[in-house]
Amino acid sequence: MTARRRLTAAQRRLVSEVNEIADLFNLSVPAVLNEDPESWTPRLRLAKDQLVRSQVIVWYTLVDEFLNTRLVHYFFGRKRRFQQLWRTKRFRLFNHHLLEELSLLQKLRFARAIKAIPKPIVSDIERLNALRNGLAHAFFPENLKKVKPEWKGRSILTIDALHQFADDMQDVFNYFLPT
Repeated sequence: MTARRRLTAAQRRLVSEVNEIADLFNLSVPAVLNEDPESWTPRLRLAKDQLVRSQVIVWYTLVDEFLNTRLVHYFFGRKRRFQQLWRTKRFRLFNHHLLEELSLLQKLRFARAIKAIPKPIVSDIERLNALRNGLAHAFFPENLKKVKPEWKGRSILTIDALHQFADDMQDVFNYFLPT
């Protein structure tokens, strides 16, 4: 058994903020259960949906950043850190007028032209792009014709699909992270 550690003042403040945000956005289970029992099921479904959507978008953004990094290293090398590069006009222009303008799939194609990326990684990034687009651009993505909110054939709102999604995204992250 590990000794219970005390939270620092900053950690207590963060816990308080997280709880307040969860209450504010109706993501707190205790807050939902303090309301009318008739509202529990729809409010819990909405909370689950919002948590899943936010994680998909965060991981999409992280993959986008990995692709950006691959492109930056190709054009600017690896000698200077990003903080140093940001001080240069050339790098800022590259970011503002190239990286910000390219979609995730365009960056993926560009990164693949620089260096081969394993097909399973490419496939998962393409699936992530489709899933993110469906979740980000439709309030009811289950009604979309082309892209259902699924991961490898299962609703992304199921625990099994979420586990598979998390495992697959970890494989993508491991591919891009330096070893």
